[in-house]
Parts: sequence; C-alpha cells; structure tokens
Amino acid sequence: MLRKYHVGILLFDCVDALDFAGPYEVFNLTTYSNNDVKKLFSSNLEDKPFMVNTVSQDGKQITVHNGLQVKPDYSFFNAPKFDIIIVPGGPLKALKLVGSNKEIISWIENYKDKIVASVCTGAFFLAQAGILNGKKATTNRVALNLLERSFPEVEVIRGVKYVDEGNVITSAGISAGIQMALHVVSKLFDEETAKRTAHTIELD
Repeated sequence: MLRKYHVGILLFDCVDALDFAGPYEVFNLTTYSNNDVKKLFSSNLEDKPFMVNTVSQDGKQITVHNGLQVKPDYSFFNAPKFDIIIVPGGPLKALKLVGSNKEIISWIENYKDKIVASVCTGAFFLAQAGILNGKKATTNRVALNLLERSFPEVEVIRGVKYVDEGNVITSAGISAGIQMALHVVSKLFDEETAKRTAHTIELD
C-alpha cells in the first residue's frame, strides 16, 4: 500500500500568505506518478501522497497579513491528528500575537514527535515550543539576529534556504517555504517525485 501523509498547515491572524500557500500548493500538487496530466490537478486522493488541510485555534476566519481572508478547515478542537504540520510566520505583530498565545504554542509542542516544519518567522514559534532546543535552525534573513538573541539554545544558521534536523525542518523567509516543502517531498519519497512537483509548479 502506498504511504500517505496528512499535512496540517497552521493559520492565524497576520500570517504571511505565501508562507502557507507555497507549501500548500507543493503538497497538494505532488502525485505518485506522472502517468497523465489529469492526475496533476486531480481531487482524487488515491493519486496523491499528501492530504492537505488548514487549521487554526478556533476554526474561524483569519485575516492574512495582506488583508486576504481565509476560512480554515479545522479548529484545534475538531482537527484530526496530522502526520506533518507546517508552521508559517508573519511580521512582528504576528510574532507578538502568536508568541503570547499559550494554546497555539502548546498545540505545536504536541507535534514534537511528528514532522514539524516552519516557514520564515514560524521558527520563533517552534523555538517557544521547545522544539528547537539544541538544534540548528534558520528563519527570515531579517530575523536571524533576533532569533539568535531570543533563543541562545538554538544554533542559528545563515545563508541557507532550509535546515533539516531530522523531524524538525526550518526554512528561511517566505518563498523559501516552497523549497523546504519540496525537500520534504524528496525526503519522504524520492528526488524524482520532488522534481516532478517542481516541474508542475514551474519552479526551476
């Protein structure tokens, strides 16, 4: 039987749009094979190794940093257990809102034994959940020094698109989340599957 993974993407007010939309598209457009074009855009889950859903604290509509409004699929209360969670980031306002929200940080912490990946400043939330203690990590280039000062137990890595520490993966800013998601595809399946997905989204 072909392996399938359920991906949960965290949403919250002031989240950066591409932080979550980039990985969403990568996982949603990944297929087991390249037999025909129809499969690439199929809604048939039999053709796809990833089932992707969004989740927020209360399941209510959130407002993205650029004003876009999005209705999550689940709340923490009714969400299924995910195999992989993606934690996006946002501007300073988002760091303050989420960083002070113990329920969101606790939700992330509960996935420490699964695959946890952050995009951009989402690394701060992983650090607050204790998931990055003693690990290497990266974040948006403008927030690298802040991450280093705020969490001295984390080894901050500069000049990379993502850092893989086993089941914990952090990526640099915004668009780097797409490359990080492709890396996860390659890690869980193979490089050919990741290349096929990159070709589908027309990323060199």
